[in-house]
Amino acid sequence: MYARTVEGKVLTFGVSGKLVRNSLVMYDRETHSLWSHLTGGAIKGPLKGGQLEVQTATETTWLSWRQAYPSTKVLPHDFPGQTDVYRRYFANGDAGILGRKRDDPRLPAKALVVGVRIMDRPKAYRLAAVMQAGVVNDTVDDVPLALFRTDGEAASVFRRDVAGQSLTFKASAGGTVTDIQTNSTWDPVTGRATAGALQGTSLTPVPATTSFWFGWFDFFPGTELYPPAG
Repeated sequence: MYARTVEGKVLTFGVSGKLVRNSLVMYDRETHSLWSHLTGGAIKGPLKGGQLEVQTATETTWLSWRQAYPSTKVLPHDFPGQTDVYRRYFANGDAGILGRKRDDPRLPAKALVVGVRIMDRPKAYRLAAVMQAGVVNDTVDDVPLALFRTDGEAASVFRRDVAGQSLTFKASAGGTVTDIQTNSTWDPVTGRATAGALQGTSLTPVPATTSFWFGWFDFFPGTELYPPAG
């Protein structure tokens, strides 16, 4: 997710119908520049070289989100007879419409990863490993991070430092997480402490992208991977 203000001007975006490295390309209606949806960078047109500001977002189930934010409003999106036109693509082994330009055998091409960029240093976390662990504590470029399973097949990413103290988290019963240092209980969707010494404290969310492995490493070759292959 990105903020759509660039150089003081609010842009409106549409789908161009083009692909770059099998990744969707957006265009803005104001200048007709083309933008990569994965990097948020303008790749062609008057705004080439411009960069959209990444915003944090949470991927989770509707049930978990509604429990955390009961007053949420939802745009109508369903209609009778609606089908997923990408269902066959998700189920097969094809790595993109255009085929792969790079290969990285550390994971299957369509393994899902949660990608982060810390100080322009990319790292990918295999989603299945995060789901199995419930919580992953890590440090990237001296930035302490925590990944929380948020129900279903999704994860959230937060900084795990609070008031200068780095916390270490573990998965707890009921889909919550607990920090070892204060034994406070945290909501993995909101990153907010719901009980304990740190109740009411919120972790700082970190922008992250859920992607197929082949899509992530095509843009970020040499990316670090959790857990390390082998």
